Amino acid sequence: MGGSGCIGAIKVMLIVCAIGRNAHSSPPESRYKWTTMDWLEAQNVSHEVHNVTTADGYQLQLQRLPRLGAKPVLLVHGLLGSSLGWVCMGPERSLAFQLHHREYDVWLANLRGVSPYGRQHIDLTDVMVEFWRFSFHEHGAYDLPAIIDHMAKVTGGEQLASRGGPGQDEEQIHHQVVLIGHSQAFNAFLVLCAVHPRFNQRIQLIQALAPLARLHRQVRFDSFQVRRLMKFIKKRQKAYKFEIFPPGYFRKVCQAKRDLCEYYAKQLVGSAQNNKKLLEAFNYEYLLQGGSPREIKHLQQIWKSGDFISYDFGTAENLQVYHSVEALSYNISQITVPIILYFGETDAIATPEGVHAIYARMLRSVKSVRRINSKKFNHLDFLISGDVKSLVNDKLIEHMEQFFDGRLPYVIE
Repeated sequence: MGGSGCIGAIKVMLIVCAIGRNAHSSPPESRYKWTTMDWLEAQNVSHEVHNVTTADGYQLQLQRLPRLGAKPVLLVHGLLGSSLGWVCMGPERSLAFQLHHREYDVWLANLRGVSPYGRQHIDLTDVMVEFWRFSFHEHGAYDLPAIIDHMAKVTGGEQLASRGGPGQDEEQIHHQVVLIGHSQAFNAFLVLCAVHPRFNQRIQLIQALAPLARLHRQVRFDSFQVRRLMKFIKKRQKAYKFEIFPPGYFRKVCQAKRDLCEYYAKQLVGSAQNNKKLLEAFNYEYLLQGGSPREIKHLQQIWKSGDFISYDFGTAENLQVYHSVEALSYNISQITVPIILYFGETDAIATPEGVHAIYARMLRSVKSVRRINSKKFNHLDFLISGDVKSLVNDKLIEHMEQFFDGRLPYVIE
């Protein structure tokens, strides 16, 4: 190699090393504005970008940390979340990196509405009210089927190529996928398996962190907080602001009105493992953002009805959509996918009572119910607690691998 070639190679090595150090040495304030791709590129980890189009025209970007031929795991964010939640604590503590290091083929979902990875549509733009007409029903009925089918196509093609081309039934070489989701992602999982029964065979295991379902008398906030939230949403809609919380919204509000932000965080999310860092999640630009009015309205309907129902459009539209004057209840009793549930003691949304109510209704599927071993652990601690690795991720991986080996203990905590 010539002198100029050596100098070029040294420069490249220095740049790569600088990028790797940047994830650890750059101040937290700068990392608050990072996207998922910023985190993946800063770690210099092997990754891919996949684009998926749903049956109703939404164009979603997935990130993948590939391990060819390994068991695929799909991480799905919850309400107002994005794939950032699985990487923003860095390579030592974030679940996506931990699973990749354990030789899993890791896929990160971004559902419709997420900025910047779920904002495209074949015919609509995100400034149109039609773009935001979705709830977790569409996440389960359209987004997840498109994502999981794409994963199967990609991994199936890779395995065919590694075997030297076709020679056996392609369906036989598709891995079953493992789903891990936070919060409202569990609602989407239930819709997926209820509306598309074929996925009961395609999914090997569901691990649900802080799962939601029926909500009635199972949350720790009251009707006053719910009314205030719905009033806020209606006000934004009247102002033609159809996205509830744009990227950076929480960051700005919580910096300007810290006391008010802290009050509502405790009321709606719960006491944190470290209350001095209760507002940590709201510092991020993209961790909590997006969301449609219909998502919140759907959860309010479930809270009021006491049942896990489809979206209630009102009598006239219900007749057109459901051929019934009332919204339909999802038939979750027919779901056969094994499920492990996790809850935090001070979570105001996915309360211990609420999670145990899911277990009571899904005895056929739920294989274990686990309490996070911390006196204070709230809804967002599942993503950003300083001890998330030891309290959540390590346990989750341990239980998952016990399940694969047929030795998962039946524990209801």
